[in-house]
Parts: sequence; structure tokens; C-alpha cells
Amino acid sequence: MYLVKKTYDNSPEFLRNEHYENITCTVSDTGVTADTEGKKSVLAGSLLDKDGKAVKVTRGGSSGAYTYAFSTEPVGILFATTEVTHGPQAGALMIAGSVNTERLQGEYLVDAVDQLVEKMPFIKFFVDGSLKVKAATPTV
Repeated sequence: MYLVKKTYDNSPEFLRNEHYENITCTVSDTGVTADTEGKKSVLAGSLLDKDGKAVKVTRGGSSGAYTYAFSTEPVGILFATTEVTHGPQAGALMIAGSVNTERLQGEYLVDAVDQLVEKMPFIKFFVDGSLKVKAATPTV
């Protein structure tokens, strides 16, 4: 295993405040494309699934009726950029806290924020400064 020790003196830019909870995880190198120097990295703010793979959001439908689908079920947000050039590496997975959704990595996250709220209930998602909450289900 390839290990690198890093010291972080500041918090990630996607954090809304300094109250958060992280757990250790293994960040997968599956599907990660190498940069021009041949290094593979999963960026801080990426959604991860239970296997440590980066989750991609796709959009379908037409204007005014878009639908959003996740490649796999997200369980948290990668706290710090993790290099996976030499295979899967240890990382920090944020499972509780509050984030600025527009600063997370990936396309369509702001548009799919209602689904994110349901999938990760212990993370508070803010869009343009407003807290997004789970929509109330109508009672019959």
C-alpha cells in the first residue's frame, strides 16, 4: 500500500460550518482518470458510495421535467482530496455536518439536492445560502 502523510491547516471550501463528523473509509481508484502527470485523485467534495467509489449524477428528461439518477447510492462526502494512483487509499468520509452544495464536486448536484437530502439525512445541504429540507409527504 502506498501511504502519504498530509497535514491540513484549513477546512474544505464546501463546509458551511466547522461542526461535522467524519469516519475513515477506503477511497477506490475504480473509474478515476489519470491527469497529465499520470496521477489519479478523487477530489474533496466528491460523493462516495459504501465501497468508496465516486458517485456520478446524470440528468435525463427534457427542459422543465428533468430527472436525476445516481450511479450508486451516496453515503457521504469525501473530506479531503485523496490520491489513488497506486490503488485504493485511506480517506475521510463526512457523514454529518452542513455543506454548500454548489461547491461540491460533480454535475447537477444543486439540481438534485432534494434527492441528496433524502439519501444523506445527517448532512444539511445549503443552496445559495438557503437550507434545503426534506419535502413533507402529503397526508391522506
